[in-house]
Amino acid sequence: MKRIYNYIAVSAVAALGLTACNETIVVDKVDEGAYANVVNLVGTLRDANTNKVSNIVEMRQDPFGTQVAVNFSRMPKKGVDVTVQYDAAYVEAYNKEHGTSFQAYPESKVSLQNGGKIVVAPDEKVSYTLDLSIEPFEDKEEATYVLPLKAVTTTDGVKVSETESHLVYLVKNMSWQGSALRKEGQKSVFCYFEVNDTNPLNVLCWETEEGQLLVDYLCLFAYNINYDKEKGEVYCFANPQCQYILDHYDEMIKPLRERGVKVLIGLLGNHDEAGLAQLSEIGAKDFAQKLAALCYGYGFDGVNFDDEYSNGPDLSSPLFAPHSTEAGSRLMFETKKAMPDLLVTTFQYGSMGGSDYMDGIPAGEWLDIAVANYGGAGSPRQGMTHANCSASSIEFARGGSISVDSAKRWAASDYGYVMIFAPWAANNQGNSSQFNSLSNLAEGLLGSRLKTPDYYWPQTKSLETVAY
Repeated sequence: MKRIYNYIAVSAVAALGLTACNETIVVDKVDEGAYANVVNLVGTLRDANTNKVSNIVEMRQDPFGTQVAVNFSRMPKKGVDVTVQYDAAYVEAYNKEHGTSFQAYPESKVSLQNGGKIVVAPDEKVSYTLDLSIEPFEDKEEATYVLPLKAVTTTDGVKVSETESHLVYLVKNMSWQGSALRKEGQKSVFCYFEVNDTNPLNVLCWETEEGQLLVDYLCLFAYNINYDKEKGEVYCFANPQCQYILDHYDEMIKPLRERGVKVLIGLLGNHDEAGLAQLSEIGAKDFAQKLAALCYGYGFDGVNFDDEYSNGPDLSSPLFAPHSTEAGSRLMFETKKAMPDLLVTTFQYGSMGGSDYMDGIPAGEWLDIAVANYGGAGSPRQGMTHANCSASSIEFARGGSISVDSAKRWAASDYGYVMIFAPWAANNQGNSSQFNSLSNLAEGLLGSRLKTPDYYWPQTKSLETVAY
């Protein structure tokens, strides 16, 4: 039984001294730790396909295969022996760092080519790859497991530091989901649903003859970030329509997720001092924990951030900071830390476009998807590619439409998504012209038009349908 709440509360520049030319400069003692990498070669273990040190793997009925490799800071100038091995002891440390309680993925279901042994050539900075195979196991419950790998070496003058040695796969059991998913190479549709006007179940009305759903990423737009001055708390606010969806999760969201739709909580400013891109580090950590509790507590696939409709921050509170891209990136970074197996996504508008790095970690490790403002394409940050971004964004609420030719052009691009905003919203429920545009999108991206639905859901706060 879920407990329902109306809101979720969230409780160095170096100075340069100048001396005269005839003065003697005496260096008493130098900390040589910063120069250790000049002598010692440092390696990093990464997934060879994503170049990430933390990866999400969705396991269904078939084994999952990928490759791992070791990246060095420079050419080693001699052969280096590295062994990649399963590291069960790291699970506890990982859970402690992220505040999670994931179990270890069974080592018996994991195999590495050549016993995990790699020899790096003297004139190579990146090792050859080893095949990694992950076998599914008999578990029908939705759960996430940690598969921890570690690189070790005994070659003199070469080290893989403790902070760089681990590669983690967060293996999610998705065997309970249906099969109406994307085929290899097909683009995804990232759809914002205006839930004040539109019931999210309408996604089930947009299905091809082959049984594929047009929308596979659905953002519930929108829940709000707000500030309670009396309590000194930032919280996530749900209006009556958003609350109705939470109250009827099993009827309204579970059927979508069972079909393979990723359902995200959309976050938006709400005309007060709280804002997504104006939280301090403390404020971002607190709010990120509350978002994680909301997603894990109900069963959502992640969050989406849209930096709009906030007033100036209350800088007298330790929860706030000046409005900036860095503050927006801090929130995304802390949210990913709080829920590493879920999706962190952004609408690249305002100050939520994303920095390239946060605390030295590239954006690709903490930002999964970036969708663009209207008229443009998503912009990948460091560690991301166009595959993490939208090729285009179309707003249906203001008359936007889609042709088959446009959809085919997006399908042929190297972008991974097309974003659509508010179809069948603002008194357009069941609109046949908009449905035709959606069908054009399906034809261009999936190679098949949509079936004409028999019925649809005309309002959010009801489970009643009407004939189409």
